[in-house]
Amino acid sequence: MSDEETLEVLLVEDNPGDVRLIEELLDEATQRAVTLSESDSVGTPRLRRTDRLADGLEQLEASRVDVLLLDLGLPDSSGIDTLEAVRDRTNEVPVVVLTGVHDETVGVQAVQQGAQEYLVKDELTPTLLYRSIRHAIERKKFGRTQAALHGASRELVQAASKAEVSQLAVDAAVDMFGGRCVGIYLFDVETNMLEPTALYTNYPELDLGDAPSLRPDESTITWRAFVDDETIVRDNLREVELFRRLDVPLRSGLWIPLDGHGVLFILSEEPEGIDQQTQQLADHLAATTEAALDRVEHEESLRRQERELASQNRQLEELNRINDLIREIDQVLVQATTRNAIEQAVCELLTQTERFAFAWIGEVVDEEITSRSWAGAEPDYLDVVSLSVSDSASPAAATVSTETATVVSNIASGIRDEPWRKAAIARGLQSAISIPLQYHELPYGVLTVFATETDAFTDRSKRVFEQLGETIAYAMNSVETRRTLLTDTVVELELEIRETGGQLEQLAREAGCHLSYGGLVPQTDGTTRIFFSATDASSDAVVDAAATVPGIRDIDYIGGGDDADSLRFEVVVSGTTVPSVLVECGGIARSIQVEGTFTRVVVELPDATDVRAFVTRVEEKYPETRLRARRNRERTDRSQQAFGTTLEDDLTRRQLEVLQTAYHSGYFEWPRDRTGEEVATTLDITQPTFNAHLRAAERKLCAMLFDDGPVF
Repeated sequence: MSDEETLEVLLVEDNPGDVRLIEELLDEATQRAVTLSESDSVGTPRLRRTDRLADGLEQLEASRVDVLLLDLGLPDSSGIDTLEAVRDRTNEVPVVVLTGVHDETVGVQAVQQGAQEYLVKDELTPTLLYRSIRHAIERKKFGRTQAALHGASRELVQAASKAEVSQLAVDAAVDMFGGRCVGIYLFDVETNMLEPTALYTNYPELDLGDAPSLRPDESTITWRAFVDDETIVRDNLREVELFRRLDVPLRSGLWIPLDGHGVLFILSEEPEGIDQQTQQLADHLAATTEAALDRVEHEESLRRQERELASQNRQLEELNRINDLIREIDQVLVQATTRNAIEQAVCELLTQTERFAFAWIGEVVDEEITSRSWAGAEPDYLDVVSLSVSDSASPAAATVSTETATVVSNIASGIRDEPWRKAAIARGLQSAISIPLQYHELPYGVLTVFATETDAFTDRSKRVFEQLGETIAYAMNSVETRRTLLTDTVVELELEIRETGGQLEQLAREAGCHLSYGGLVPQTDGTTRIFFSATDASSDAVVDAAATVPGIRDIDYIGGGDDADSLRFEVVVSGTTVPSVLVECGGIARSIQVEGTFTRVVVELPDATDVRAFVTRVEEKYPETRLRARRNRERTDRSQQAFGTTLEDDLTRRQLEVLQTAYHSGYFEWPRDRTGEEVATTLDITQPTFNAHLRAAERKLCAMLFDDGPVF
């Protein structure tokens, strides 16, 4: 008979008659045990005895004892002190106290002090003795499991992660239910699968590292318990295909859902091994585990929110610093008078802060990015890296190729593959941003900024830098345009542009006529009001043709032009126009003649302008552009240009729009080509409003002509 089938009983009794009584009762109980159900059997008793407490305590320490039968009246101890002496030595062995008829009160007291059962010697029967031993063992076992559950509850309260909660719960289940297979699956919201998180098993083939993830479309008991949120008990796992395939002696199991977190399972080697007591204790453990998982999830959510808030605060602080820097740059841009001054000021201001270590601006010349301005501690970086447009690995080259901002959060990543990264890291540069300097699709170069920290350029700061790029390009365009207006010596170019795709070119082709620009007035809604003269066509033919041209929103016939065969019109168009493109490129259109397939342009540039670069910009918008002639000449209308610039500065945008529209519409002719009411209708305003804006513009115009002081 194996040790697992033998019940080791230690009897501490000094009365030989009582000893013989216990021996006889146990013998008879053992013989009757064969008729008991397996669930009622606790093994075959094997009795050992001693007549003194001291000897009994030694045996408790020296060998295995499954249950202790203890008489409280011994030669070396008596009463409750005897039980207390045993409990001081061990609290693991269940104790059944033996009392006389007149000592029942002491027996009750003994149970209150920790004994599992008490028996009156004169009332003993084989069945009563055997059942009391069994109950004592079960009560002790239940007490141990409860203690393990309480201990687990205290530990679970301190757990800091779901993985730790799972492991503590599994460890507690092993302590409570013995060497069974116990584990926890937790639901992963990112993969929508149940993932094995903690596992205890005596079978290497069921190791946690080999445990499979469970997919929703797989028919498993674990998934069913999780989805249905119901406890499942299986008394015969041999009926389940998965367990039939496994070469392990697992025969029954319990699956308890953990309130949306996952599933706790307990497997037994015994058929119908999940009794009611086990299920009740497992339910308590599962409830405690659920509470711990809820707490951890809540705390993780709070920590995540705190981290996100701290990150947002850092980003906002950084964004505020960048915005302050951008405002400072904007002030410099307003005061700058040359493109070089703009570029140098931008680079210097960006590198004044500790955040940015190096900044440079370059432009594309013959498929190479030529550096124009730079500032910061590492200018030799530009001497050791490739600046070829074809080498799109570097931030500047990538931005030129894509015409969009490029952010490199960690330059060290991929350092072996791209030489520019090694050069940057060697100079302490950790991250970078490169932004296009572009105004209305016209490129003015690329700005690249390096920082000494990784992840220095967030999505928010990227948007701010993109706006800065547009502002810089606008400032460059304004400087070049103003220089064109105010310079004394100009370069006059004659250009022939074919296939502009513009509305007036299409109109000339459809109407079979020649057109000449007479002026344009930008509108607040983004459209442009254009005045032009047409020859070789009737007014009806031009109006009818305009109705077929996309982009022409409205057309009005004004009247005859200066020549007998010319007609004057006004159109409202959407999209870019040839004059606006020329201005954005830095030139001023003096004459624009449109025929069916091409447009002839006379444009003025400052004498210091790079003509080749100007033509290249125009070609980027209109590829079929040819330079027909170039002339240098002195401007004779210098004062007129200065006066026009002052007028634009003093008038509001609406006043200037009204004044220009009235002039080009022939309002000031006599007799008038258009009345004030007709011009007001064209502008979509009332006549009193038109009159108010016009009088304000005329007053400021007269003040500039006749007053010595400023105009208010």
